[in-house]
Amino acid sequence: MDPFSCNYRTVGAFSLIELLVVIALMGILGGLIFSISPWIFRRGESSRAQSEIEAISVALEAYRMHFGDFPQARNPPQLFDALDGKLGPGVTPAVLNPPVRPFLQAGQFSFSRDTLPELLDPWGNPYQYRYISREPPASTVSGFTLFSKGPDGKASTFGEGDFQLDEDNLRYRH
Repeated sequence: MDPFSCNYRTVGAFSLIELLVVIALMGILGGLIFSISPWIFRRGESSRAQSEIEAISVALEAYRMHFGDFPQARNPPQLFDALDGKLGPGVTPAVLNPPVRPFLQAGQFSFSRDTLPELLDPWGNPYQYRYISREPPASTVSGFTLFSKGPDGKASTFGEGDFQLDEDNLRYRH
């Protein structure tokens, strides 16, 4: 046996075919991860919107317990001011001086960069709030509708049920 001859089986290197198989497998796994990741992010944004709507509805209930009625806010900045303890109830809400303790932990939410703060959903749209007035024969208690327009920014028709994902629009009705 020649001392200078090399037996390739004892060197311990990878063959070209083995390297190509490993690269192909890594490419397939990478493609799977990148194709699944947008779905995971959409699911996370929907979950975040649902938990924020739950938190806002709890704050609205606390507001009702304190003042006896839900805020009659006409726009998102008025809703934030009411839940921040700066506005009282009524059709023309009075500015509370001094303000009461906030009903909402505002540090957990996203806000618009405008001078008037708005609670924003994960897609950058303000949460939509509608005060529902009920006449005394039906009930003495008012209600509200609170929803997110979803990733497309368009409101769709509202169906019955507490929480539902309807055409990518998360809604809560009280």
